[in-house]
Amino acid sequence: MTSVKQVNRKIDNGGATAAPAERTSQEEGTALLRGANLTSNVFEATVERIGRSIKLGLLKPGQQLPPERELAELMGVSRVTVRSAIQVLTAGGFLIARRGRNGGTFVVEKPPMWKGGEEGAGSEAVAVNSFVDRRFVLETGVCELAAQRVTDTQLAGLRERVGRLGELVSDLSAFRREDAQFHIAIAEATGNQDLVRQIAELQAELSDLIGHLPPSEEAMIHSNLQHAKVVACIARRDGAGARQAMAEHLAGTAHFLAGLLPGE
Repeated sequence: MTSVKQVNRKIDNGGATAAPAERTSQEEGTALLRGANLTSNVFEATVERIGRSIKLGLLKPGQQLPPERELAELMGVSRVTVRSAIQVLTAGGFLIARRGRNGGTFVVEKPPMWKGGEEGAGSEAVAVNSFVDRRFVLETGVCELAAQRVTDTQLAGLRERVGRLGELVSDLSAFRREDAQFHIAIAEATGNQDLVRQIAELQAELSDLIGHLPPSEEAMIHSNLQHAKVVACIARRDGAGARQAMAEHLAGTAHFLAGLLPGE
């Protein structure tokens, strides 16, 4: 079995053993990639780890990624997960695939940046982090309250929305519209119109952020499985379980935003 050290030595040197100085640089480049990440959002977390490595400059412009098998071993995930993450990061403009004798997957020379360049990047990053925090606090609490107050009619409506979302995983725009309505419907189950308004505003902000991201059918499928878990907890009137299920769902979105939004 290939060791982590062997994987690091093979990055960008065609498989040859790296010199000590080169090895240190290469190990720094994979600092965010080494070891398994214990999360229920494995795919989204893999996208984040690779995306952040690029945006932090750990994986440098023009640098070649290890082959899928070695990268999967390094990160403690499956090859399928690595392949899907690479595909969405390629679609997002962070990676490029080259064919031929010297082919492989490479970091692009100029990864995506926020409009306005580096000067405005810091404030954009702060705004995104603030959004993620606000969303976590509001939506987990709303979900817990909804589990206590939901009516049978509202519960049936939530289940219907999950079913519709399952039919829309190949259409990001349609999925996003229905997804927003799903989250607003949970807020409506609280019977508190102030909370409904706040969740609607959060969903509008989320739509703006998601507009920067490439579509990922795998992410939408996983997201809707989490929707179903949230609804199952609400149906049992399990407030704590509903809060936890929503927290896991929001964490998946946060991973995806961290990995795929333009660089800071």
